[in-house]
Order: sequence, then structure tokens, then C-alpha cells
Amino acid sequence: MRFGIRIPSSLAAQLLLAAIGGLLVVTLLAGAALAAVLVLLPSEATRHRLEDIAEHIEQGLRFDAQGRLTQVQLSDKHQAMVDGLPKDFSYRVLDAQGRMLLASEDGPAARVLAAQPVATDGQLTSVATGKVTLQILSQRVRHAGLEYVIQVARSERLETVLSRVGGGIFLKGAVAVAVLAVGVFTGVVLLTLRRLLEPVRAASAAAAGIGPHNLKARLDGTRLPRELSPLIEAFNQALARLETGYRVQQEFLAAAAHELKTPLALIRAEIELDEAGGERRELLLKDLDFMARQVHQLLHLAEASEAQNYIFEPTDVTRTVTDAAGQLERLAGRHAVALQVEQPAAPVRLQADAGALFILVKNLAENAILHSPPGAVVTLAVDAQGLRVRDRGPGIAAAELPRLFDRFWRGSGSAHQGAGLGLSICREIARAHGWTLAAANAQGGAEFSLRFAGAQGASRM
Repeated sequence: MRFGIRIPSSLAAQLLLAAIGGLLVVTLLAGAALAAVLVLLPSEATRHRLEDIAEHIEQGLRFDAQGRLTQVQLSDKHQAMVDGLPKDFSYRVLDAQGRMLLASEDGPAARVLAAQPVATDGQLTSVATGKVTLQILSQRVRHAGLEYVIQVARSERLETVLSRVGGGIFLKGAVAVAVLAVGVFTGVVLLTLRRLLEPVRAASAAAAGIGPHNLKARLDGTRLPRELSPLIEAFNQALARLETGYRVQQEFLAAAAHELKTPLALIRAEIELDEAGGERRELLLKDLDFMARQVHQLLHLAEASEAQNYIFEPTDVTRTVTDAAGQLERLAGRHAVALQVEQPAAPVRLQADAGALFILVKNLAENAILHSPPGAVVTLAVDAQGLRVRDRGPGIAAAELPRLFDRFWRGSGSAHQGAGLGLSICREIARAHGWTLAAANAQGGAEFSLRFAGAQGASRM
């Protein structure tokens, strides 16, 4: 069975893991290098510590007005070692001829150091005295043109104790610093990634909202990282090409439908003048009426699909519904269907395109009339929430509900010569206004419901 590390697909997570991993590797390498110096090169570590003490003693040298060395002023830590550890620590200061000028208090380490000759500058020697082994370092310094020799002695057991104590403190401090560094570094990386990816998310949300009805929208790449600018520019160029193609298609549809209206009218006039056509003449006129209706609805569909064709202004919805019902009175009379408008006491006004709203209501009401039996009542109910159009027909088959608003689709067994575009036009108009149009079966017929966008904001006047 194979086990593998699963790398997250998120770019932010990958960058964060890579940054933290790099920081941990650097920390481990630095710790390993320091441990190697302390473990593999103990003499070098000892030399470095003794050189630090010699440098501190040099800085503590004090001279009188005549330039004579008078004392050594040590820090509290080093003075405590001189006073409390006479077996393990000592120092002395000699002149260039090897005469002792100053030295630490007398003790075992001081006596061993006094018996040692002046060594070469920087030489490290080891002297065993019983159970104690002293490490001695000689360091030459100059002051006011004179040369001095500083000798420092420290026992190996003191080195061991200090290494263990200091190593433990160093290890704990290193771990604490590493944890703090990783935490701070992680926070900085997260904040940086969040700042960098925020415009990316905004651009993604803007791209998700682009559809056939708002192809004029473009993505703003000014706040995005420079590396993403070519991608945003290419996406905007693709949108421009799509917009051009969609506009050409819609213009062709409208132009073709408009050009067909005149020849259809001329053909109908010629057929009507031909009195010898008989029964064939009636069939031709019926076919021409069907084609003329399709052309008319194609024009409406082309207009409804273009957002720039809408003029939004305060519109009296109640009056528009009443006007549409009035225009359909003759159609309803021919089918022996009654139209009933239910309206609130005060008019409902919305920001809408009055002409498009009229077409929407007219198409829904006409569809309801054509699917109602003789003697039935078609109800148009309007309020501040929306519009409901209900018929008393056979209803809508469950399998046909999903395709009800598709273009050129007509239900199976339909007895009416529709073009299959009326409900598609209604959907386009509703979508352009941000409204919701739905259909469902009600008790004793079908009901189309139109819910206004921000229905709470609809006003009654």
C-alpha cells in the first residue's frame, strides 16, 4: 500500500506551506550547523569563549594619568567567577617582558596560571592539575604604544557546566524563537496572501455574474498582481468577441424578421384577392397567419433579448395589466372565456419598461385563454409582490414543465397554432427586470407567477 503526501490544490495553501517549510529548513540547518561547531569542534568553541573573556578584560583595563596600568574592572558575571570559582577561573595581565602587572585573587587556578610561561599570541594550552584541567589562552594587546599580554584560564568542568546550562537555555530559547518566528511568519504570509487574493476573488465573482444579457461587463485588473494581467486582458478580449458575435446574431434575427413582414403582407393581399382559391385559399391564409405571428414574435424576442432596448421608468403595473386584459377581450370572447382582473385598492408602481411589461402580461393572458375551456374564467391578480395568471385548463404535464420556457417548444398534442416563442419572450423580459417567472399546476388549471425584484420596495400609490 502506498502512502503519499497530498498537496492542497489551493494556491494560497501551497504558498503558505512552501514558505513555512523553507523557514523550518533554514532553522534546522542553522541549528545543525551550530551543534556541529559545538560538538565536532569543541576546541574552537572553547577558544572562542576564552577570546571573548580576554576581550572583556582588555576593555576593563584602567590606566592612570601617567599611562600606568592600575586595575581591571570586570562585569558582575566575570567578577563573580573570579570570587567564587578560584579553582576554575583566573586571569593575569603581563607586560611585554613577561612581568605580571595585575592578576585575579589567589587560588588554585591562579597559582597554576602563574607557573605558566608567556605563550605565543593566540595559543591555547591545556594543563592538568589533579582532577581539574585548565584551558589557558594568551592574547597580546596594545595600549598607548605599549604591549601587554592577557592570560585567561578556565577549567574544562566549568566549560562543561556552562555548556550544559547554556545549551539548555539556548535550546529552549531557540525553540521558542523558532515557534514565534513561524507564527509571525505565518501570520504575515496569510495577511499578504489575503490581500493579494482578495482582488482575484472579486474578479472571479464578477466573471461568474457575466452572462448573455450583460456581455458589456468587463473585469477590472488594476488591483490584481501584474502576473495575472495577461489572463484578465485575454478574458476581456474573449468577452468582446462574444459580445460582437451575440449582437450580430440578434441584429440578423431582427433584420430577417423585419424583412419578412412586408412580403408576407403582400402574399396575403394577393391570396385574398384570388376569389377562385376556395378551400385552398383558407389553408394558405391560415399558414400565412401562422408565419406572420412567428415573424412578429421573433421581432419581440430579438428586442427582449437586448438590454439596451429597455427604458426603465416609474410604471403603473395595475394600469398595464388592465390595458393588456382590455386588448384581449375580443380573443377571450371568441373562445367564450371571461377575463377577471384582481387589483389592490391603490395602484402598484415599479421601475420597469412599460411596453415590455405589457407584452409579458399579454402573452401570459393569451396563453391562459387559449388553454381554457369555454365558459372558464382566466384570473389576472396583481399586488405589490407580483402578478399571477391562472387558467382553468387541463394543466401542464410534469415532464413538460422544465421545457415550458424554451424557444420554439410547443407541448405535445397542442391544439393551438402557436409559434412556441410567447413564454420565451416573457422569460427574457422578466430576466431583464430581475424578476422571477415560474409556472406550476394549481387546482383546476395552471398558474404562472411573476415575482417582482425587491418586492418589499414596490410602492402602492
